[in-house]
Amino acid sequence: MQNLITRQEALRNEVFASFIGSWQKRLDPRDDPYMVGEGVYYDPELDERRFFTQVEIDKVNERVLDEYLRLKDNVEIKEFQYYVELRYNLAFMDIFVYSIEVGYTLQKLSSALNSDIIFILDYSVPWLYQKNDYQPVVDAMNYLRQIGVSEDFVGGFRFRGDELAEFVSHLFWIIRCNAALPLCWFSTDHHKFVGDLCKHGNIHIHTYSEEMKETIENFAKINALIEIEDCFEAFSDEGGIDGRQTIV
Repeated sequence: MQNLITRQEALRNEVFASFIGSWQKRLDPRDDPYMVGEGVYYDPELDERRFFTQVEIDKVNERVLDEYLRLKDNVEIKEFQYYVELRYNLAFMDIFVYSIEVGYTLQKLSSALNSDIIFILDYSVPWLYQKNDYQPVVDAMNYLRQIGVSEDFVGGFRFRGDELAEFVSHLFWIIRCNAALPLCWFSTDHHKFVGDLCKHGNIHIHTYSEEMKETIENFAKINALIEIEDCFEAFSDEGGIDGRQTIV
C-alpha cells in the first residue's frame, strides 16, 4: 500500500475536505487584515514597531494573501446540519506507554470501520518543516524520513494495521512537541467524521451524522476509552510540555 499520498487524494471525503477548507477559511487575511491604514505596526523583520506607509501596507497584504492562497486547498466547502464533538483519552499514565497505546487505539478504529485512516496537516506546510532536538521527536522525524518523507513533502498519509499503530506512536510526539507545525487531522475515504490527536494526547472526534456519533461512542465503550468534557494535560503537574519547541 502506498502510505504517502497527495493532499488531493487525502481530501476525497467531502466531510474531510469541507472541514479542512472551513478551518483554512478562518485564517483568510482578507476577512481581518492586521494592517489597514497607514500607521504604526509591528515589523517582524526588525522585531519592533514602526510607521508603515499605505504603499508598504498594500505590499505586505498582497504578500500575505499570496501565501495564504498558495497554501490553502481548493476544495468545495459544504454545510452539514449535524455536528457533535466527542473527546477521549486513555487510562495510561506513563507517556511513553500512552504514545504506543494511542497507536493501537487508532489501529482498532481502522479495523472497526474497515477503512484506512488518512492524516493531513491543515495547510500545505512540509511535515519536516520544524526542527526539534528532543529525542522522541528526533526519532519520530527519522521515522518519517525512513518511510519516504522528503524535506518538502506536504501531502498526507494513508495507513491501516500495524503500520498505522507505528505511525501514530511517532505522530504523537510530533504533534505534542512541534509547536510551529500546523494541526494534524485524520479521517477515512468516506466516513462522516474528522479526528485529531491534540498536543495533550487526547483524541477529539468531530462527527457529522448521528450514526457516526453512535459508531464512535460504541467503539469507545468497547475499547475502554475515557470520555472527557474538556481537554487537559495529563502528563505534567505544571501544565508544561517537555520537548515542546518552535525552532524552524
